[in-house]
Amino acid sequence: MELVDTGSHDRRQRRRISRLAVLGGLAIWSVGVALWQWSWPAGLAASLIGGAVLTVALTALARVSPEAKAPVWTVTLPMVVSLMLLSQGVGRPEFVQRATLVGLGTIGVIFVLLHILEERLDAELRLVRHRHDDVRRRLAGDVHDVVGHTLAASMLHTSAARLAIRTDPEAAIASLERSEEQTRRSMRDIRSIVHLLRTGSATEAPVPTIEDLIRLVDDFRAAGAPVTVETTGNLDDLDAPAAVTLYRVVQEGLTNATRHGIGPVRIRMEFGDDDVRVEIVNRRKKNDGVSRAGTGLIGMRERVEVLGGHVEAHGSSMDNQWVLKVRIPA
Repeated sequence: MELVDTGSHDRRQRRRISRLAVLGGLAIWSVGVALWQWSWPAGLAASLIGGAVLTVALTALARVSPEAKAPVWTVTLPMVVSLMLLSQGVGRPEFVQRATLVGLGTIGVIFVLLHILEERLDAELRLVRHRHDDVRRRLAGDVHDVVGHTLAASMLHTSAARLAIRTDPEAAIASLERSEEQTRRSMRDIRSIVHLLRTGSATEAPVPTIEDLIRLVDDFRAAGAPVTVETTGNLDDLDAPAAVTLYRVVQEGLTNATRHGIGPVRIRMEFGDDDVRVEIVNRRKKNDGVSRAGTGLIGMRERVEVLGGHVEAHGSSMDNQWVLKVRIPA
């Protein structure tokens, strides 16, 4: 699914309008300069109007980003002075005066254009760095989700196999086979991430369904984790980004619950018309802190907040529980 960056589209549209305004303002100002010889009131009015339009448009082009470093006056003031010098110089009868004024005005215009170019290059560099950081965070989250989930599930299956190897060899073999299946599935996910890093193009991943969530929960149950799930609504009505985020939230919540908690894990999912609300509750180990903000929780919060959702995670020293509440816009 392709996501459209409306902010980038609006910025491109404003830049196109600013470029057209620069051309229009320059044309009006040029006509005003030519009219000085026949009617100085008309020439003055056209020069002022054209100069104002040109200055405002160039200032808008210079402010390509809200993070622009230089203040507005670094464009406005040199441009106004340059246009005044050019307007005065073109009508001078003496060559020396005309050449001096026109030369100084031209230098001022060149200074403004170079300044705008520098601002645009800085803005483009900041945009590239911002996108690079976003991709790096997303890949780090994907790797954490895949590896963390695999290690947690494999650890549970391996522990179950170790406990059953003497009393129930068949159950031990089944647990090892599930651990192997989890590892193979994660290897496929890791290969797709490596393919993205090498080629820059990601393969289209299937959108998680309710069956995928059930399979995810069953994997933890088969490994010995007592998980109960309560759902209301229909997952099939979710769009792709929300469905993927929901799957990753449940995956990370179960991974953290089995890694840092003990006892049963309760999952509640409510699929509404506008959002999905997820609650995961489990008991914490006694030596576990009340609050925890590891990389998994940070990555989860970033995923959810990109869609406009909210993550709330907290522990309680009274009943020794860890509660994760997530709202995902649908």
